[in-house]
Amino acid sequence: MKAVLSLRLPTISRIRLPKLVFHRSFSEHVEDVNQNNFSRVKLAVPSWSREYLLKESASLPQFNETNNVKISFSTPDDYFPSMKRRETVVMFEGENKHVVDAVHATNNLLRNYISENSKKTSINPKTMVNLVFPAALTKKLIGKQGATLQTIKEQHNLDTLLVSQQNGLHNFRPGKSFTERSLMIFGKESEVKSAVDFVLNMLYEETEHKLCDNLSYKHFNDTLETWTRIKVLVPFYVIATIKQTENSAAQSLIDLDIILRISEKDYGYTRAKVVLVEGPRDKVFNALQVISSAIRSTDIPALHFNTEKYEYLADKNRNRLPLLLPGDVVSERFGKRTEFVDFCKSSGVTLSVIQKLKNDTVVYVTGEEENVLKAVTELVSPLHYSRIKRSMLHE
Repeated sequence: MKAVLSLRLPTISRIRLPKLVFHRSFSEHVEDVNQNNFSRVKLAVPSWSREYLLKESASLPQFNETNNVKISFSTPDDYFPSMKRRETVVMFEGENKHVVDAVHATNNLLRNYISENSKKTSINPKTMVNLVFPAALTKKLIGKQGATLQTIKEQHNLDTLLVSQQNGLHNFRPGKSFTERSLMIFGKESEVKSAVDFVLNMLYEETEHKLCDNLSYKHFNDTLETWTRIKVLVPFYVIATIKQTENSAAQSLIDLDIILRISEKDYGYTRAKVVLVEGPRDKVFNALQVISSAIRSTDIPALHFNTEKYEYLADKNRNRLPLLLPGDVVSERFGKRTEFVDFCKSSGVTLSVIQKLKNDTVVYVTGEEENVLKAVTELVSPLHYSRIKRSMLHE
């Protein structure tokens, strides 16, 4: 008779595994953040202050052996992804109480350094702190219609409390998202200090989303430099050609692996849809080439044919692509008449700027196909593309 050994194994629900939060974009995990009283905080500071803070922070009592707070800096040529400024990331690790003290001490050091190197004789009573936080907490921090952010601002009497704008990296498709954003806190020194304490405590008590120990942002900055977002108007009868997968044009767009969105409604009083194309600049160029070819090769329905309106489609040597831009971007891009003329000469195209709706401007780019596509991608510079909203709701 065989003996049967019976083992009672715990159910899956009873097994407690160490919690690891992985960031797809970063190789490091954040398991150590879950240690008792352990905290990790990041500040984004002006890149020109890096060497000064690196040198002077060593002498601060907040970083002695007793407090055991570790301070780290991103490398000199590695910046927090931003469209407006270059910022070095400073990371603090250690027991929560000592980390918070170290953050305040470093901010005071920076504030005094700015004052010493400015022409003003007295220290500015206002100060600014740029806290880095997990992007997954954006909705929680902002609140419904900005309610949480507004409450924090009013309770601490701040001048400014602002979450960094969507700089493109936060708009990557799932799996490629940049995992961090920044919160700018500006106001009087004492009020900023209390607001920083409040936000840091809020981040410390958050158990699900924590900052990882990554300090390398080169990959994201390289991507940011080549990333673009463009909106064009496409005649309604062409949409099926670029949307239905059985068509070669639609399949070509799928193969490019870019973000492609099509508005449900016509744009204004036109019979055209808004098509958003987003991705690396070279792929967006190829996508526009596919869309342009689809416009030129699709027959115009007889009921909607208008010789005057669509005559450019009959000319196989020329192309006309309507580009949709925010009105203020057009004003900045062509502030002077000479800039407008110079761009047309250098790119070999003609531009027709037509104000269609309150916030948008339609720019018709006409010329040979290759010149038109190059001109369109050049018109949307890295500085401007993030201001082209991804929303497809056009008033």
